Amino acid sequence: MTTPRKTDRLLEQRRAEVDDFRRRWFRFCRRWRAANNRDPEEGRAFLEAALADGLPEIGDVVPPPPAPAVEVAAARAVVAASGFMDADDYAVQHRLRRGTDPVRHFVSEGWRSLRTPSLRFDLWHYWAEHLDPTDDTVNPLVHYLLRGRHDGLAPLPTPAPTRTPTTLTTGPRRACLFAGYDRDGLVDETVVLYLTELARHADVFYLADGVLEPGELARLDGIVQGAWSIPHAAYDFGSFSLLARELVGWERLEAYDEVVLANDSCYLLRPLDDVFAEMDTRACDWWSLQATSMEHDESYITDDSPIPLAEAKRRFIGPRHWTDDRFLHLSSYFLVFRRPVLDDPGFRWRLDTVTRQEEKRLVIHKYEVGISRYLVDAGFDFDTYLPDLWAFHPLYGRHFFELVEQGFPLVKRNYLGENPRHVADLGRWEERLRAALRGVPDAPYALMRAHLERVTAPAMLHEAYAAALADDGRRQIPVRATQGYGLRRLDRETPSFDHWWAFPVSPSGRMDPGMRAVLDEVRDDPSLHKVVLTRGRPLDEVPTGERVTVIPMDTPAGQAAMVRCGVLLAAEKPDVAWPFAFPRARHHHVHLGVGLPAATEASDGVDWARVEAVATASTGEALLRAATIPDLQLGRTWATGLPRHDHLVLAPDDLPADVRAEEERLRQRLDGRPLVVWWMHGPARDLPDGLADWAREHDVVVGVREPRVDRPDGWTRALMAHDLPHLVGLSDRAVASTTSIHRVASAVVTDHDPHALDALVTGVPVLRTSPGADLLDEGWARPRQADDDLLRHLRDLAEGGFACRDVELPAGAAPLDGAAARRFVHRLRSLRLR
Repeated sequence: MTTPRKTDRLLEQRRAEVDDFRRRWFRFCRRWRAANNRDPEEGRAFLEAALADGLPEIGDVVPPPPAPAVEVAAARAVVAASGFMDADDYAVQHRLRRGTDPVRHFVSEGWRSLRTPSLRFDLWHYWAEHLDPTDDTVNPLVHYLLRGRHDGLAPLPTPAPTRTPTTLTTGPRRACLFAGYDRDGLVDETVVLYLTELARHADVFYLADGVLEPGELARLDGIVQGAWSIPHAAYDFGSFSLLARELVGWERLEAYDEVVLANDSCYLLRPLDDVFAEMDTRACDWWSLQATSMEHDESYITDDSPIPLAEAKRRFIGPRHWTDDRFLHLSSYFLVFRRPVLDDPGFRWRLDTVTRQEEKRLVIHKYEVGISRYLVDAGFDFDTYLPDLWAFHPLYGRHFFELVEQGFPLVKRNYLGENPRHVADLGRWEERLRAALRGVPDAPYALMRAHLERVTAPAMLHEAYAAALADDGRRQIPVRATQGYGLRRLDRETPSFDHWWAFPVSPSGRMDPGMRAVLDEVRDDPSLHKVVLTRGRPLDEVPTGERVTVIPMDTPAGQAAMVRCGVLLAAEKPDVAWPFAFPRARHHHVHLGVGLPAATEASDGVDWARVEAVATASTGEALLRAATIPDLQLGRTWATGLPRHDHLVLAPDDLPADVRAEEERLRQRLDGRPLVVWWMHGPARDLPDGLADWAREHDVVVGVREPRVDRPDGWTRALMAHDLPHLVGLSDRAVASTTSIHRVASAVVTDHDPHALDALVTGVPVLRTSPGADLLDEGWARPRQADDDLLRHLRDLAEGGFACRDVELPAGAAPLDGAAARRFVHRLRSLRLR
């Protein structure tokens, strides 16, 4: 690991410059305001003197910062008086709302989002070249007007003469810095295949932005030279930067002739041998598979034929643009740099100083386009595997399949899954790829489709594949789902029916066990129309039965079916399950139950008033809900038992086939060891010392279940750092149903996750790490309060063989007989719309 000392020293110098300017600027703002308040002419003279002579030195004085409004007013006055900003063009080019003051917009927010103030000033070049690119406290144009131009700094880059391009004399030794991200904390099989192919041509170093499930990095053993998982939220360039400056280090990279930057936004379609063999013969300093420029845009009407790259360089390199994405540049999904670029201090500086950005657009402008522009201005020559510049970004356009026919080796995931350019007939992408890849071994089509469905919302896939061409050749853009007034109008104009029941899945894409139990109870009833509304991802097990419709919620067809449903079920909080304001007069909102009341609970601002009924486990729970949720009266509670408890108490042979199979798979993973489930809802806290020794001594498997695996402050990351002998991920990606976890668990450790407390009806020991009141009802197997000495409680459980506790139902509780869904459905059938 190498410390980038040159970068550190330069950062210290830049930060000292920024600090010195800010101190001068703070004094200027206060003095200008005072002068302007006394006499506007005096203020104007003070301002003109600063523009003419710059800001004077103030030594070590540290003036207090002015009020934000004063600072904005001063910056506006400086920029307006300088005449350096083209305000009218700024308003037009950046599409400001009518009546917006362009200068105020620029000094208050525009500069931070790289809104070019004038074609005479290059905002990001000046920022990166003369200030601290990791800091956004000094407006580069204000610095230039009051300091930079007086020190001889240029407002625009001065292009250097083109250098002699690099020619490879022997087969190059390559390294590959690979950036990964997966919302489910997985290393997908498509990524493994891509990395395996890259490893045939380069030493690969992999970094995932986020937290991976336990054991996922081990899938890359023998493929990559190094693999890490570190949450940094700085996109792919954040991973490239961290790999180059720390994890791999520039000193180690000096042993390579080429360094490849690649990411997992693409699927591999064919081997890369032809690409590298061809580019080894090309003289250039850096290269990619294709170039991009919005100056050559895609068109269904005019000619958008490819332009030879040499001609594109002559036409599109040089002119200034109001937005950086219009510059000719190479995209970051696959970039290759040769030794002269890798040794260039300006290139290293820009890669070393990558920092987190608020918008992905800024990542593209600062690093993807920014590095391309810097290298071109520095005289480095580039080349591309495709000999031509294709229209727009061709990997997202209608010509993409032509590129594949010419040997292009990759396809963008979000092209196939999101279709941002509304390319017609994209739903047939597999058939079209097979035709374009004639003579090439089959691409991993099934794996690609599975990955697309896992990471792309069903509604987005539906929209992506709905674009078509009309008979007259015009594109038919799919109609999007409506919101707000449009949805309320659709609801008013559409009849609702008592026998139409809606079953929404959770936002994560999983169906709640209680929702599943109710659906199983009625799925073969021909008198009911069951509408299953998917979200997040497609269901692993598609429900079947009489009159069962499965459709994405956020599509026009899904909304049309949804508003017809007279019964709207919910397993989440009402505003999460139904983020729409449907009136009770037209729909019955019925909740399947919150869970066992382990502590005093309140409405938390949730709109429970629209809920007509809530299932409860007992009359005691019903009293607690009515007392703590103001909008929920006692008469609207149904003591049917919680449907989600049904599958917990059934014999294995009585479970649905998919739930039984999932339980068997989980037991196989445990290999006879006890499973202690770390089932947490809040952020990670300090873990007890000796946890790994305890798990090793008792041969325990620790399974971690939390809402999001990739949280930097999550329990998955915290537990992975403790070197546990057996740690497994139990996220909803790894285990779809909480039922399987409860049926297999030997003990549960939780803070306040309501699903974790379902273990109390099975008698499995529950250790609670957060303080809370006891259960209202007598009889449930109560949790142990273990926040004082968690490890001692864990030792006691392990030494006692994780013995289950007896469960005695409290007075007024529904029986735990696996029939709560049946009783719940019986109550549902009695509802009638007014």
